[in-house]
Amino acid sequence: MKDIVKALQELGPTISKICEVSANAGVSVGVLHHNEVIYPSGYGYRDISRKLRSDENTVYHLASLSKSFTASAVGILLHENKLVWDQPLSKILPSFIHENTTIQSDATILDFPSHQILLKPEDLFPTTSYLEVVHLLRSTWLYNNWGFNLAAAVLEHLSGTTWGSFLADNLFRPLGLNRTYTKEVILDDNVAQGYMAARDGSSFPGGNPTIAEGIIMEGANGVKSTVADLLTYYKSVIKSWKEELSSGSSETDGLPFKDIRTLLTGHISLDPESDCEEFYGAGWAITQLPFPVGSIGINGMFVEAMPVVGKGTAKRLLRYHNGSLVGFFSSIHILPDTDTAIVVLCNSLAKNDAADWIGQLLLESILDTPEKNDYLDLATKSAAAYDAMWDQVPVDLEKSKSSKTNGRPLSEYTGKFYNKVRKFFIEVEEVEGKLQFRFQGLSSQVHHLQYHNIDTFSWPLTEVESLHLGRWPDLDATMYIFYFQSSEDGKINGLRWEHDGDVPDGEVFLLRPVVQMVDQTSMKPLPGIIADQNRDEL
Repeated sequence: MKDIVKALQELGPTISKICEVSANAGVSVGVLHHNEVIYPSGYGYRDISRKLRSDENTVYHLASLSKSFTASAVGILLHENKLVWDQPLSKILPSFIHENTTIQSDATILDFPSHQILLKPEDLFPTTSYLEVVHLLRSTWLYNNWGFNLAAAVLEHLSGTTWGSFLADNLFRPLGLNRTYTKEVILDDNVAQGYMAARDGSSFPGGNPTIAEGIIMEGANGVKSTVADLLTYYKSVIKSWKEELSSGSSETDGLPFKDIRTLLTGHISLDPESDCEEFYGAGWAITQLPFPVGSIGINGMFVEAMPVVGKGTAKRLLRYHNGSLVGFFSSIHILPDTDTAIVVLCNSLAKNDAADWIGQLLLESILDTPEKNDYLDLATKSAAAYDAMWDQVPVDLEKSKSSKTNGRPLSEYTGKFYNKVRKFFIEVEEVEGKLQFRFQGLSSQVHHLQYHNIDTFSWPLTEVESLHLGRWPDLDATMYIFYFQSSEDGKINGLRWEHDGDVPDGEVFLLRPVVQMVDQTSMKPLPGIIADQNRDEL
């Protein structure tokens, strides 16, 4: 064990260098091995301006590492209510009504947290019942956070309490996770500030995500915690899983988990064409090493191919997950056979997923891999690729630009354009002879439109502009183009936006007209109002 601890400690300079080239402000790491915490450490700053260092007790946004908590909570609740994972969701949650009859009748509780529904993300939870199906049920895997919103809804419906309260009562307190939260505001000084990474490697405060209890995406991304608490949590997960396997029971004495085997079992292949089996459970990816790791993360965008982890080692199963939010990255890797858990929490939206690279670095050290990957080199190359992709966005926009025009007055493009269920809108206005738009009418989300082609406008953002707006870095030029559409009479009646790569035709937002209401006593027009008076959606 001493040799393993020494090997991990010797990685400190490499971890610091990975953070430097990735423009990551701070990181907390922890390793559990043979049920013993052998390596808790921190590098960089949780708060740059105050020079406060990161450590194993620093609270971070977990992003998608929250999914395991939500899935575990649903498992507890189903056991208490004598329900089963393959029960149709519509039988449990009557408010779930989907226009696709197969989804409506056959989609089960387990389908949603295992990402088998393949729905096109929209913008507010009430729209989930109407989201577009982009593949047949259970035909392939497609990552989608909305499934965990439905899981959280099931939890609240059956328990009669909030998602956050249920997690606190049934997981946090029983396991002694005293620094794990679902509230938006935490009265604690040892909390990581979220940062955005600039081109020159500097960091500036990017604000902290507002995802928390009672807010959209709580079930997918709403938990905050520390390395120390997470090692306790994952130690309990491994113990419960092993005891369920050996006893055949769906519960473990002294631990709150129920049917943890279902969560850690693969339910759908991540890549059916792969030579090695890689699956998704419920909040967990499962693969057999040696094999590339990181399918849930974003580093695959920036390198030609993800590296094979554990080259030259014996075959063994790995459970893992990655997490990302504006200002934060996270990763977990567990090897149940050696009671090993590796946690990495970062507080920057860096130029790559530094948490993933660091987690794999620590994993290969634990495995004593004879043919280790050069993760500093991978971090350096992926950061350079990130910069290059930003440089390519304006180039690609310019390629598709045209000087042709149809002479349509700018005023014809103005108005509020709503998504299918009218819960999200893009408001286009003409200001001083130019077009601009706002998402949801928010003054913080004003963007200027430039003529791009016939009935087509673009809104290019520079890397700096995007980061200062606190936006996730969208590195595909098509994200920044609106294609206006017209009706048979030639009038603009909608716009198409290709904001989701899994829906190549894009999403259509329809123009809702402004009408003049007439005061019957004076016959004078009142100020223009939306024809549909359902104002609660505005």
